[in-house]
Amino acid sequence: MTAHWDALAALFAAHPLAQLIGLIAFLMGILTFIQHDDQRLRIFLTLFSALIGLHFFLLGGATAAYAAWLSGVRSFVSSRTRHNAVMIFFLGIVWLIGVPHITHPIQWLTVIGTTLGTWALYREQGIRMRIVILLGTVSWMIHNYAVGSIGGAMIETSFLFVNSHTIYRLWQKRDAH
Repeated sequence: MTAHWDALAALFAAHPLAQLIGLIAFLMGILTFIQHDDQRLRIFLTLFSALIGLHFFLLGGATAAYAAWLSGVRSFVSSRTRHNAVMIFFLGIVWLIGVPHITHPIQWLTVIGTTLGTWALYREQGIRMRIVILLGTVSWMIHNYAVGSIGGAMIETSFLFVNSHTIYRLWQKRDAH
């Protein structure tokens, strides 16, 4: 157990500002996935994405930062329109900007996770939207553990549980009607 705390302390000491912003993003992320209203979820995702993008940028992860910031813009725009052409535009940007910055196979997971999130926000709603987002969460979670992002790993692991719980609650609510 001490070895785990020592490893976390070393990661925090190496990038204290980045890790602090990651922890703040973690709190914003929890607030995001307890939202039952699809529109509020999109707005909270926008704020979360701005913070986590800054976290990754400060860690030196340009691909993850660009993908997160693009996700924030995408989340905001999806709160205004869900037109197919807009979704295709964002998917194109994810692939055109993300892929050339990939220098390690693990970075593909940020592109995959962002692609799933884009599809979910533009083509799905309610429980189905949250399930597709959950699949993107798994991609980001694996990435964040692999790159040593304390806040990012905590965020995505928490998203996995909080979003799963919210899906369950929405499912219960749906069955009650």
